[in-house]
Amino acid sequence: MTNQHGAIALTSAAARILSMPVVFTPEAWQQAVHLESGTAIADIGDRLSSTIKAAYKAALSSPTTNVVEFGLHRLPPDGDPHKPLWLDLQVSHGELSQATQLLISLKQHHDQLAA
Repeated sequence: MTNQHGAIALTSAAARILSMPVVFTPEAWQQAVHLESGTAIADIGDRLSSTIKAAYKAALSSPTTNVVEFGLHRLPPDGDPHKPLWLDLQVSHGELSQATQLLISLKQHHDQLAA
């Protein structure tokens, strides 16, 4: 991405990423966005926006790589502020399930792949 006359000129790969719909796997949604308690919609909105922002930053940092790992500091789904955790995520972009999308999922660890 370059700056030309105050506007950002995107590479074709970055423009392609920014045009994709964002999709969460159910597991990533539960861990990154969902809150079990009856909290305000604003809290869920904050979690959603921070997750999407981090995913875009990760994907745009390496637009030619189809899967990029990233993470977030997050309260657990039960919202307990005394148990913050680090959540390992990954963002995939490309042809997935016959549709072009930006897919946010839990990071797949090597031991999970062998199972």
